[in-house]
Amino acid sequence: MEALLAHAEQLPSLLAVSRSGLVRGWDVATLQRALGWGRFFQQFHSRLHCQPSLKAALKRRLCRGRRFSLGHLRRCPELLGLALLENRALPSTAYQRLLRSLLLPGSQDDGSFIPLLTRRRAAAQLLCLHLAPPPAATAGHRVTPELRAQAQLLLARLQEEEEGGGVPSSSALLDQLPCGPLLYRVVATALLEPPGETEVATLLLPWLLRGDPARISAFCRLSPAPWVTSLCGRYPELRAHYFSLLAAWGSRLRYDPLQGEWRVDGLVEDQVPWQEMRQRIGCFLQQPEPLRNEIRTQLSRLKAQDGGFEVRGLSVWTDLLLDVEATTSDNDAPSSVVSA
Repeated sequence: MEALLAHAEQLPSLLAVSRSGLVRGWDVATLQRALGWGRFFQQFHSRLHCQPSLKAALKRRLCRGRRFSLGHLRRCPELLGLALLENRALPSTAYQRLLRSLLLPGSQDDGSFIPLLTRRRAAAQLLCLHLAPPPAATAGHRVTPELRAQAQLLLARLQEEEEGGGVPSSSALLDQLPCGPLLYRVVATALLEPPGETEVATLLLPWLLRGDPARISAFCRLSPAPWVTSLCGRYPELRAHYFSLLAAWGSRLRYDPLQGEWRVDGLVEDQVPWQEMRQRIGCFLQQPEPLRNEIRTQLSRLKAQDGGFEVRGLSVWTDLLLDVEATTSDNDAPSSVVSA
């Protein structure tokens, strides 16, 4: 009994440390031990109703000069999780493990003991407050480990919503998040997960392709071109939207005969410059068939609608076809456009 009381007296210290800068030195193993103590205190509380003398002694010790009660013992996992979520001193590796513990019930650190409120707070912290990546996370066109972890946690949160209220609930959650390049990269990373690992299309494509038309346009424009191209090869419904967007973006380019180049028309936000259009078309030509042939067919159709000119400067589609064909003649072998 005395040993149990001595262990229980560590509760105030554990909760105090979780709110302090001391967690700056925590690694994943230390975090796991702390979460294990949280489970221990909760299980200890569940057994007190069978031992009234132990319960009375523990109550006296916890309340002695401190603002603690047996309720703190019962809610220790929740209190510990909330304190650590809000403690910016917790290192990123331990923080990511904490999020997994709270958001992925059934994992090694079983989060089933965490109340729904705490899991929702964890999701909010992840998706709204702590989604800012390190500089390297958005550099280049690589799917970084940070983005992949964020995508997996987002999917876990959406799957929880789907189980509770269906796909509309998933869309409602996504609608609450601040749209921008980072959210679109996380969504794109989730959609790039290997097929069969999760029902990402069911969770994400309805939100992306339905509702506000500006959403799919912003997603395609703000996500790296190689990623969007790879997604088009996997999801035909996305491909149709992207081809329409490419046609709209190209139609807004105007030829400047004095400079001898294509330029955007005016100051409309939803525009893509000439060099970027070439890159986006070129990404398709690095894909295997039939995707390579589909983009050639689309360009030939648009060129014909413009009059089928073969002279440069009269149709943006003629010039794009001439440029991409010249480029691919030197590099006909398909290659992967997204590296993990």
